Amino acid sequence: MSRPSALAVALASVLSFPAAATEGIHFHESYDKAFEEANARGVPIMIAVIQDDEEANDDIWLNTMNAPDFVKATRRTVNVVGNRGDSDLHGFEEVEEDGKRRRICGKFGSIACNSHKKNEVGIFRDFARDGVVKTPMVMLVLPDQTIVRVLVDRHPMDAFLDAFEEAERKLPNGLDEEEAIGLRQEIAHARAWIDAGDVKSVIRFAEPFRERKTEAGLVKQALALLDEVEAVGKSEMKDAESLIAAKDFVEGMSRFDEIVDRYRGSVIEKVAKERRAKLSRNRAVKAALNQAKKEGAARKLLEQADGYVADGKADRAEKLYDRIRDRFADTEAGRELLARDG
Repeated sequence: MSRPSALAVALASVLSFPAAATEGIHFHESYDKAFEEANARGVPIMIAVIQDDEEANDDIWLNTMNAPDFVKATRRTVNVVGNRGDSDLHGFEEVEEDGKRRRICGKFGSIACNSHKKNEVGIFRDFARDGVVKTPMVMLVLPDQTIVRVLVDRHPMDAFLDAFEEAERKLPNGLDEEEAIGLRQEIAHARAWIDAGDVKSVIRFAEPFRERKTEAGLVKQALALLDEVEAVGKSEMKDAESLIAAKDFVEGMSRFDEIVDRYRGSVIEKVAKERRAKLSRNRAVKAALNQAKKEGAARKLLEQADGYVADGKADRAEKLYDRIRDRFADTEAGRELLARDG
C-alpha cells in the first residue's frame, strides 16, 4: 500500500472509502473504450459523476453505489466514473496484473486516478448541458449514447435499480464480463478452426447463438463466422447440383451425403438433407444408386473369388464366379469375369 497524503488519510478516516477493485463496482479505465465494450457485450453503460468532499456525493458513493444491490446491477453494465480528484486526495493502492504492477485509485478502486479524471472530460463533452453536469449523477445510457435515465442527487435504491432494469429491457440478453472474455477466446479458436477446415467445431460453437436475441457485437461476430462457413456449404451444394444436372447421380448424391455429415447441426445440413431426400425419389437417380450398389456388391464378390483362387480354393471361387455370372452380368465386375471366360 502506498502512503497517501495527510489530507487523504484524514478524509479516509471520516469517509471510509471502500477500495473495491474486486468487491465493488468494476469501472472501465477508458470512457471511449467503455462504449466499444458495451457495444461488444450488448449492454448499457452506467455513468457516474461524483464530486469529492460534498455530503450528497459522498452519501451516493458510500451508501448507494457500494450497496450490494447496486453493485450486483452493475455486473450487467459497463461502468464509468468521472471525478476530478487525484491520488493525493484519494490515495492509491499498488496491484499486480498480468505480471505488472500498477496503481489504482484508493477511493474508486479498479482504475487509476488519471483514468477517472480523463473520463470526466469525456462525460462533459458528450452529456453536459450548458457546460454543466450536476452531481452526484448516475446515468444509464445505450452504446449509441441514447440516454435511458438520469438520476441526480439522492434517490431511494429502487429508483436506481429501476433505471438499470429499464436500460436492460432496451438491450436484453447482453453478455456479462466473463461471458465476453470467454466468447472472445472462442471466436479466436473458431477462426483457427475455419483455417484448418474444421467446420463441425465452428458449427457446434456458433449455431447456439442463433437463438440468443441480442445486440452484442461479439455474438454478431460469432454468427458472421457461421455465415462464412455456411457460404462455403452453399457453394458445395451448388457443385453437387451441377453433378446431378450432368446426370452424374452417384457422385452428386455422394457429395450431398458428405455435406450432410460435414455440416451436421447447421442450416446447411437441413437443406442438404431435404434436397437429398427429394432426389432419392427421382426414378433416374434411384436407378443409378441401385446400379452403383449392385456394382459394389459384384466387385466385392469378384475380389473374394479371386482371393480363393490365390489360396488354392478353386471350388469356393467357382461358386462365387457362378453367382456373379447369374446375378451381376450387367455390372463392370460381371463383364470383366465374362471377358476372362473368353
